[in-house]
Amino acid sequence: MRSFTWYIGIGIVFWIVLAMSIPSEGAEDGYVGTVGAATFPGDIGERIWLDYEKAVLARSNGKLRLRMLIRGETGGEESRMPSLLRGRVHVSSFSDSGMSRVVPEFGLLTAPFLFDSLEEVHFVVDNYLKEPYAALAEDKGFVILNWQDVGWLNIYGGKPLLTPADTAGYRMRSLQSTASILFLQAIGADVIHIQRTELVSSLQTSLVEGGESSLVLYASGGEAEYAQHMTRTRHARQFGFSIVNRRWYERLSQENQDIIATSFGPESAQRGMAVDMLRDEEAHLAEIGAQVHELSGDQRQRFRDVAQPNQRALVDEIGGKAQEIMGLIIVGREAYARQMP
Repeated sequence: MRSFTWYIGIGIVFWIVLAMSIPSEGAEDGYVGTVGAATFPGDIGERIWLDYEKAVLARSNGKLRLRMLIRGETGGEESRMPSLLRGRVHVSSFSDSGMSRVVPEFGLLTAPFLFDSLEEVHFVVDNYLKEPYAALAEDKGFVILNWQDVGWLNIYGGKPLLTPADTAGYRMRSLQSTASILFLQAIGADVIHIQRTELVSSLQTSLVEGGESSLVLYASGGEAEYAQHMTRTRHARQFGFSIVNRRWYERLSQENQDIIATSFGPESAQRGMAVDMLRDEEAHLAEIGAQVHELSGDQRQRFRDVAQPNQRALVDEIGGKAQEIMGLIIVGREAYARQMP
């Protein structure tokens, strides 16, 4: 008769084999982690992610293999964020409005008429906002690797929208953020929120007549085909963020953390890519007959007069540390003004 010790030994071997047979999070089929995103062939997002994959492989000598699900396989922002927080997706990118669904303070970044110039935006973000936003993100379970500059938000429609009188009662699609809803309400629009995947069909059927968007997304996403007038209100700057699941990231070695965190390249290069993309898409708009309208100083001021008071309402709506961050933005703008010639 076999001894009791023999059965214990067999049991230990069984559990070891069973444990080894269960794939660890993010390590199936030799992959270290999964990248989830929604990009289009040739757009700036695709270029960023493909360059990122190449850099990670090269710097790790092929040891850090990432499953690249960047064609929407992991869904839109609303479904991808829960996947990232649960560790099913490990690296991803989100708009500021997508980030605000988990950390509401990100919604403050697109407050109407918060910044006056691109140089002011970059100065305030780089010197005053990155650290507090990084801390807010880590508290929610993810780490910000990179900020991306998407461009100014503008309004568009099937007719020129040059004053708030033109947008009064106009059916306009909002982004998934409180800032977007408050802005469009302030300019008198009939606000409707629909998913981006339904936007083109909604324009075709006149469910909506216009909306707000960066010029690049307006040109590349199909809106310009059916709402051929964009007005450069430049009422807010839109950002994107590359983030990682904090728990997964902290399990990596320090060397691999450095590779994952720094393989996007300098933000100055990405900002340059955004400028190039903007120029290309402007040329595309001219080819398809869409018109981009520049506002005079007086015309833009009319939009500012009705929308800027909503900054206070947005801070109150967001709560949390929104007031503290708004204070940092004000300090940053003042510092920027002092260093100007």
